[in-house]
Amino acid sequence: MNKSKLVLAAIFPAMLFLASCAGVGISDGGSAPRDAENTSFYQHWIHSYEDQNGQKIPNIFRPAGSRQFPPSKFRMEFAFDKSGECNYKFLSPVDRHEMRNCVFTKIGNQVYLYDMQGKSLSHLFFTINSANKDIMKMSYGVKKPAKKVKKKGG
Repeated sequence: MNKSKLVLAAIFPAMLFLASCAGVGISDGGSAPRDAENTSFYQHWIHSYEDQNGQKIPNIFRPAGSRQFPPSKFRMEFAFDKSGECNYKFLSPVDRHEMRNCVFTKIGNQVYLYDMQGKSLSHLFFTINSANKDIMKMSYGVKKPAKKVKKKGG
């Protein structure tokens, strides 16, 4: 077995474990929005920047089929399944945009995406500000976990 297959064999179980955590809310002391933990998150979302009124954040997404979106050069899309599988719109440098398969894990209000080989898609990680069946407000990026600090002398 070559080295790349060994690496994939080593990380694939971890990737599946993370994907299996999708939808499992991990309490962080109540800072995650309650409506972001419900099942409304698990659907196909399309970026509706027309709803943002010129504001950059939060990004507003609407369910696919909920409205007729105006023509756009690129409109980000995500589709999330309770099984941990997902799709995202890939922004091709040659304007050949397509939906690509991925897996994800959702911890509280933070969403982490990985390609099918287990590579982190960190540029797509996001934090859910709120979500219900009609709208999802999110911001790209996630907070890094807090690190424990050792006190000097004990």
